[in-house]
Amino acid sequence: MFLLGVILDQATKWAAFKYLTDSHGPENVVRITFFLNLALSRNEGGVFGLLQGSGIFFIVLSVLAVSVILWVYVRSEAVDLLTTIAMGGILAGAVGNLIDRISCSYVRDFIDLHIGTRHWPTFNLADALICLGVGIMVLNILAPRTLRPRSPLD
Repeated sequence: MFLLGVILDQATKWAAFKYLTDSHGPENVVRITFFLNLALSRNEGGVFGLLQGSGIFFIVLSVLAVSVILWVYVRSEAVDLLTTIAMGGILAGAVGNLIDRISCSYVRDFIDLHIGTRHWPTFNLADALICLGVGIMVLNILAPRTLRPRSPLD
């Protein structure tokens, strides 16, 4: 999950920034559906664009986050399949955005969800992997044991 997530994240960012920059004029927006656009965005801050221009702070924070995720995973005694998938997604997202911060000095975002004129902040696959991983972790923790899928290790 981790390696596949990082590869897909970097490949989609590369494709979006290569093809949207070259062929779609100054707006760099491609309308896919009534609720989804591809729109280039350079995020020099954190989540939702907060603290713009704090690049080194977010590099250090990302390295710490990756270290903590790896430490927690290695130290966990009972890691089931869902936890492994969730932590792999979170780690892939953190590493994908860290690669951007180091190589570009910003995070490349391009997925633009909207309803009419109301837009969710533009994001990328790494952000989606982090959110999905956290969601899986929360559901795995909150779900009663009887509803959780059995791990092959149980």
